[in-house]
Amino acid sequence: MKKYIIQVVLAMNLILCISCDKDLENINVNPNQPLEVTTNGLFNNTNKELMTRTRRGMPSGRMALPWIQYSAQRNYTAEDRYLFRGEVNNSLYTDLFLAVKGYKQIIDIVKNPANTAKVATYGDPANQLAAARIMIAYVQLQLVDMYGDVSYYSYATKDPDFQAMTLGTEQEITTPKFAPQEKIYTDLMNELKEAATSINMEATNVFNTGDFLFGSPLKLKKFANSLRLRIANRVKEVIPSAKMHIAELTADPTSLMQSNEDNVGQKFQNDPVNPAPFYFDAFISRRNDFSPTNTFVELLKGETKTTHANPFANMVDPRLFKMVAPISQLVKDDAGKETEVTLAFYYDASKPEPSVEKNDYVERTPDFYTGMPIGIIDAYTGSQADYACQFGGIIYKADYTEILMEYAEVAFILAELGVDPQENYTNGIKASMQKWNVAATDIDAYLAQGVVVNQETILTQKYIALFLQPYEAWAEYRRTKYPKTLLFPGQSHELIAPGPQQQTDYTFTPANGLTDLPERVTYPTDLNLVNKVNKDAAAARIGGDLMNSKLIWAQ
Repeated sequence: MKKYIIQVVLAMNLILCISCDKDLENINVNPNQPLEVTTNGLFNNTNKELMTRTRRGMPSGRMALPWIQYSAQRNYTAEDRYLFRGEVNNSLYTDLFLAVKGYKQIIDIVKNPANTAKVATYGDPANQLAAARIMIAYVQLQLVDMYGDVSYYSYATKDPDFQAMTLGTEQEITTPKFAPQEKIYTDLMNELKEAATSINMEATNVFNTGDFLFGSPLKLKKFANSLRLRIANRVKEVIPSAKMHIAELTADPTSLMQSNEDNVGQKFQNDPVNPAPFYFDAFISRRNDFSPTNTFVELLKGETKTTHANPFANMVDPRLFKMVAPISQLVKDDAGKETEVTLAFYYDASKPEPSVEKNDYVERTPDFYTGMPIGIIDAYTGSQADYACQFGGIIYKADYTEILMEYAEVAFILAELGVDPQENYTNGIKASMQKWNVAATDIDAYLAQGVVVNQETILTQKYIALFLQPYEAWAEYRRTKYPKTLLFPGQSHELIAPGPQQQTDYTFTPANGLTDLPERVTYPTDLNLVNKVNKDAAAARIGGDLMNSKLIWAQ
């Protein structure tokens, strides 16, 4: 009985998130009702909740990050081997739709004539509307990239397949269809183009307060155009109109992000009240669950230990020392004698030694950086974790900035498209390294080594630049099959310490028989309670609700 009650509650919550809460919708559209919420407050809260919920330890650390091999778990490795938890998937799906709902509330408030005077006090009305549309596109891109066909909302396009977010309206639909991917990607590009065009560039702001993403209409417009370029590049081989979007955007590169000043990210508070997701998991929840993977650390060190040669062989990437913490430190005792000690994760005031939490350690030579084996079973973690590095202390800062999109990605997209490939390749590397506070001399020394600029080097550098943006990096792998330096199911790799039976290597054996990285996340089980017919129809269209069912743009 208890299990049944829980299922019913989850179903009710999912219905609310996939469409909109009826009472709130009526408040926002009824001209006889006063304005109940502020648009700037909604925008700020929705942004923070979106980035907190999608980048936290469960959906990011235990699904996307290990799947694209940025992170490996130090204790429980089922998700590293593609056996994810159903409740995490249910929450991720719901949280994304909840974000769409939050941004749509802004649209409803702005479009309600009864709110005109109030809305103008929160910022430029046209820009508020544009920001909400652009952020809805950002969230729904994540949904379709992860699941394939999904329920979809469009501000401007009246298509019978676009049925999400209708509760509380005259055309209320409680079990919305799942729109085909082709229609979703096409509409996302059109929505971003229209929203960017609608931005009032004469205004001084988007919102007066509560906007920690954009601040200016120009930055909002560059984000919209850059996001449209991301989508168009992804689907250019399967949706003909994408090439028209690319041609338009590349004809005027100044319409896109131009430098790290244009990066869009959610910066969290430098306190334990509203800190960044990884800080919360590590130092409030007290969980030391994740380490950078062996394959990612080896890529940065210029090593080849998988079956594919490192395209940057023997080149030590200086981002290694920012992204990853060394395994140990030299500490002097009271007599001045130096002792090698493992770098502590948690700060202990009784032991004045460096820690990741305090971010007060010193960088070491590359041999002090070793990643956690990806794809091992739980029984191996105890023998490996103590010899694996931690993520760099900067990643665990309370005021860490979670990136939505950055200039380096745009530069690599342009390089891939053949737009000044050498220049944009170099610009992408420089921008990424500068974001990680790499010294200018180290950047120049790395670039001076020189590599052939081709598809592999461009896309592998893009993978490095997308570090800790796992959903985008995973989508790009599925589209391009780069980087090729990952460890794939069935392949073997050396351990970093002897295993439980003193073995020196292991084989990546996935939990569900996949032969490559997952192609998608299966639909949440909660959908069987609230929208099974439409979910099953969508699953049939994409070749089955399976982790190896490819999206339309995947190789």
